[in-house]
Amino acid sequence: MTKRNVQRAIASALLVWTVGVLPIAVVAQTRIVAPKNKYSVQDDIKLGNQAVAQVERQLPILNDSIATRYVESVGQKLVAAVPAEFQHPEFNYRFKVVNASDINAFALPGGAMYVNRGMIQAAHNEGEVAGVMAHELSHVVLRHATAQATKQASAGNQLRTLGMILGGAVLGGQSGAELGAMGAQSFMLKYSREYESQADLLGARIMANAGYDPKDLANMFRTIEQQSGGSRGPQWLSDHPDPGNRYQAIDREAQFLPVSSNPIKMTREFERVQSRLAGMPRTRTTSQLQQEAQRNSGYNNQSPTAGG
Repeated sequence: MTKRNVQRAIASALLVWTVGVLPIAVVAQTRIVAPKNKYSVQDDIKLGNQAVAQVERQLPILNDSIATRYVESVGQKLVAAVPAEFQHPEFNYRFKVVNASDINAFALPGGAMYVNRGMIQAAHNEGEVAGVMAHELSHVVLRHATAQATKQASAGNQLRTLGMILGGAVLGGQSGAELGAMGAQSFMLKYSREYESQADLLGARIMANAGYDPKDLANMFRTIEQQSGGSRGPQWLSDHPDPGNRYQAIDREAQFLPVSSNPIKMTREFERVQSRLAGMPRTRTTSQLQQEAQRNSGYNNQSPTAGG
């Protein structure tokens, strides 16, 4: 046997051995690739910082240190679990609670995330809260906002401004649309079905890496589906994957992820914060807050929380 033939035989044997010993889970995981993006990471950071100032003028941020520390701790745990190929150490990840009753959350380019009080109260355990946050974090690390702008531009559509891009909230960017009605003079960009599905899959992977069960993200979609009451459902159903289909996709992906045999579910911190929120005065939906701001301020950018 020639030297070349020997080398080929060794290479073939190594290939067979590799396929044989690699965990099936690694082979079967859905491959995730960050979409094409003509903008720089620094553009994401700049856009996000501009958006933060507008968001916090328009939405009622809950000034409760315990609730804020809680979402911050869950958020930072998830950030540490982002796969290496999607890490962005340049981003400034920070997390706040919005005093609105919707089951919703959204994240801005560069790392700012806003979690609705209603989402925490509707969750059955910490895993469900982490699931929503992992989904939003995935939009940030995959840079979906500027990728979507890249796609729009390549199709010949010019954005009026990139001063503020609100990404796909779990409920389909509803907060973004309402912010626009409340006076944010910016273009609100919803994510495509492709990006939403991608964020679901990467979110599931981040959850597993952080010690959570990805099925808890799927369970939150079940909650969303149930709250639609079997009707046409919220506005986001028109351009987002069906919650039932998302549940099935995440459930299927979870089979191939290294999920802990004892995942994080109910924690003392989650119970404490949920109880604390339940004891606060009843809050309203983002839509109701928008209508109130419209009546009281005439779109003069006054915060819905002005005067307490």
